[in-house]
Amino acid sequence: MNDKVCYVRPEQTVSECMALFTEKCTRHLPVLDEEKLIGIVSIGDAVKQYIADKEFTIQQLENYITGSI
Repeated sequence: MNDKVCYVRPEQTVSECMALFTEKCTRHLPVLDEEKLIGIVSIGDAVKQYIADKEFTIQQLENYITGSI
């Protein structure tokens, strides 16, 4: 156990969360809005969203290159 709990804020990005997961070797992060717990993010949630974001970017780039809308 640790007396200092790592947490994230709602405005933090998925990349920032991923960096914190890696740096602190943790699998879950509480999400705090001011002093109120509003949720918990798991590393699985973050990876899933990160992949979805990258797939969206790839699709947009493919559409741009081929001229599709």
